[in-house]
Amino acid sequence: MKRSALIALALILTLPACHSNVRDSSPSLLKDGIQLRQNSVAVDAQHAKVIMKASGYTFPVEFSVRRAADTDQRMEVLGTVVDSGQGKVFGWIAKLNEVANSATVKRFPQLEVQADADKPFEVSGYSNGRGAGGNYRCGPLKSTFTPERSKVYLVEFQFVGEGCEQHVYDVTLPEQRVPVTSVPAA
Repeated sequence: MKRSALIALALILTLPACHSNVRDSSPSLLKDGIQLRQNSVAVDAQHAKVIMKASGYTFPVEFSVRRAADTDQRMEVLGTVVDSGQGKVFGWIAKLNEVANSATVKRFPQLEVQADADKPFEVSGYSNGRGAGGNYRCGPLKSTFTPERSKVYLVEFQFVGEGCEQHVYDVTLPEQRVPVTSVPAA
């Protein structure tokens, strides 16, 4: 009896990882502890910075990336973002939303990642769950683009009406939002 229980326990612990089609580097409470904000990334002469955000509704959006230079070409889950309502509700309410989401369930207002310059970079955004109107699902939406050195890009997952869209912008100059042409995913 003890041997079969031990084998069953070993299977339960190992099987979920056997067929994973993604790599997960998203933050967790056990791994990263309490975080009041997501780690920030610097742009430098060899890399670009990619910021991922959600807008239009407060549904959480999971972002994953794939870099051309990675030997493991599975998507890498970076984490979940949620629009805190900044600019739409009182500032203190938005800040409270950000702190509560960041510290407990690891949902940040934005995610940042460094990208290799001059190499294709793919971002996937996905959202599903339960809302006031019932269940919803949007995505995965994929955007592939080639970042340039020392530039900053914004990948924005936008809830629009009953659907969603994902757009890429060059935001190197903060007062400008220049659309970036995304290559269709293969």
